[in-house]
Amino acid sequence: MSKPQLAGGFLGGQPRFSELKLKTDSHKDAEFRVIAENSVVIKMKTGQPTKVTTKLTQCSNDKELPEYVFVQRKDYDSIEFHVGFPDNGYYTFMIFALPESDTNDSLPNVYNYLINVERNSRPAAPFVKAYTKFYKDCCVLYEPLVLNSNSQLLDHTRFKMVVPGAYKVAVHTKDEWHQLEKKGDKWEGKVDLLRYRGQNTKVTVNASYDKDGSTYSVLLEYAI
Repeated sequence: MSKPQLAGGFLGGQPRFSELKLKTDSHKDAEFRVIAENSVVIKMKTGQPTKVTTKLTQCSNDKELPEYVFVQRKDYDSIEFHVGFPDNGYYTFMIFALPESDTNDSLPNVYNYLINVERNSRPAAPFVKAYTKFYKDCCVLYEPLVLNSNSQLLDHTRFKMVVPGAYKVAVHTKDEWHQLEKKGDKWEGKVDLLRYRGQNTKVTVNASYDKDGSTYSVLLEYAI
């Protein structure tokens, strides 16, 4: 596939990038290649709590792919963008940002990448759906980032994550609650999901922030 023609000044930092004191971390060049892999993790330093949105577009058909981006904060001044690729070819990845304290809902474009995916024989699958509380509370998901009816080991699906401030974390299917165990700063556990394969069953990860209560907030959602 030929390289797409982009408007002058599209790639790299946009006017608000330096103003907001944002810094690229893992990928300093706005144009890069991904070879024989179906995903990449792009890291950015923010210097302050920052809200972001993104736009991933497959250049060959101008199709937006929101389900192939998963965003999480490892701390309050660092953001990770997990970006998956369902096919080879060029993709544009746009990042929009504002300080979390800014009440404006319209986030300006701050940085743009052009990514060329080559020799990838394993199409990526969509990432888990994350709810706002997962992101705002700086939760960290280690596994699974992807879970669907094609996933292996559904009978021993391992969950591992950090949920600051939670007293309980549980995986919920349509008829069961599975409590995860606190190990250090992480919540972990294995759940048998095999019987739900192919039923488009909603599987959610939920957290309770009330020590003596039973109310849970949804953090993540999968479908298997």
